[in-house]
Amino acid sequence: MYKKQNNRFSGRTASNTMGNRIGKPLTGGKFHASRKPDLSKEEKDREQNEAKKAEKPVVRRILSFDDIKAQVSAWMENDRIPGKLQAWYTAEAIPEHSDWRILKEFRGKQELLTIDAPSRDMKPIELVNRVMEQLHKEHLHIFKKALRQIWFRATGDGRYAILVQVNVKGKISAHGYKTFVSFVERSCPEVISCHQIQCLPDRLFDPADAQGMKVESKCSYGNDLMPIAGTGFCMHVLDWSPRIKDAWVGLPLRIKDAIHPNPEDRFFEFCSGPSYVSASLAPCFKQVEALDCRESAMQSSKTNIRNLATPNMRFHRSHLDASFISKFFSKSDNAEGRWTFYINLNTNDTINSELVQTLAGSRPERILFQTGNLETASKAIKAFRNEGYMLRKNIPLYMEPGRGTFEILFLFVPDRVGILGQNPALAHRSRNIQRPKERLQRANTSEIPHFVQKAPSFKQRKG
Repeated sequence: MYKKQNNRFSGRTASNTMGNRIGKPLTGGKFHASRKPDLSKEEKDREQNEAKKAEKPVVRRILSFDDIKAQVSAWMENDRIPGKLQAWYTAEAIPEHSDWRILKEFRGKQELLTIDAPSRDMKPIELVNRVMEQLHKEHLHIFKKALRQIWFRATGDGRYAILVQVNVKGKISAHGYKTFVSFVERSCPEVISCHQIQCLPDRLFDPADAQGMKVESKCSYGNDLMPIAGTGFCMHVLDWSPRIKDAWVGLPLRIKDAIHPNPEDRFFEFCSGPSYVSASLAPCFKQVEALDCRESAMQSSKTNIRNLATPNMRFHRSHLDASFISKFFSKSDNAEGRWTFYINLNTNDTINSELVQTLAGSRPERILFQTGNLETASKAIKAFRNEGYMLRKNIPLYMEPGRGTFEILFLFVPDRVGILGQNPALAHRSRNIQRPKERLQRANTSEIPHFVQKAPSFKQRKG
């Protein structure tokens, strides 16, 4: 008697004469090619929630200027930071003097081009709108698909250098990039140069966070160096600078007013970037040094050194570490003079205790420490105080209004009168702890043998 099979391919065998490929039956009557089993209700809800989160971009709350002031005041009170805050240094943010970006964002499965403004409530400038309108045209469809971002780097006087991060992988996308460059050169007179960049690993380029990333740049037209407003100095298009340029352009003058340098003093800028601050202050000092580890910083700094009227500035390509500081100040020519150190750290950078001891051991006349990380600032203040340097001034810097970020410039000077509880004459011996000698307890004095020799009397001596 014929027995009905359990699977839905009843009557077929593996050696079907019609040549159809049939999956081998598994336990439970399921096949290798069977569809995915239905998800439970909880799993469906979880997938829907994740899809909604992916579609919604994460919006970061931007602090207002009043919120920043309150945060800094609370930090000074909680961490017992000595001194008072001086007047906030800032300047009005002009849209034409700021960096703009056109970014590609992924919302679910859709690709969208968005405009990234340099600060909150700043409307896009006419150049960005013009380029954005051009990207939506049909003949640039393939180029737009390969595009990652377009960075409009402002010179600070209304001109721009454009960085186009695009993955060109064929003739069509390469032709689209050439067409785009031709449009910019023909229709955008305020753009002085255009560059194509690619990064390895493939992530968005950011001049402030380009360490550990290989960046390849190709100049389509123009020059790799761009001017810094009307200062006479320049910087590399891949080098770091704030996105809003107005306050940064006037920063060297604010530093000069804070320290009142003597013509015989010497200046050393660490993590200098394009060395704009040290090059601007070079006429006020006898000797100026700058240090940075990036290739773009070296090109910018050497060009600025050639533009100086005084040949008193040098650049060193190296990392900021204790070994370099010790080697530099071991030379007799560098060990003399009144030095001013200017340390401008990025937000994610820190300064360790060994470096603080080496910097303080060089006995500079002033130490300028600039950071936007309050935790790093608290540790640095305690470390410099332990090395005999007292905090003289706290200068808050609101460099990029509307972005919700800030920095503080701390001025340290040597403690020559012993305010920190150290004797200036014994400053070089402050790390050697001298313990008091051990005193004998009364309970142990009876156990110590005492030998006493009595003097003879007069009769004893006569007898």
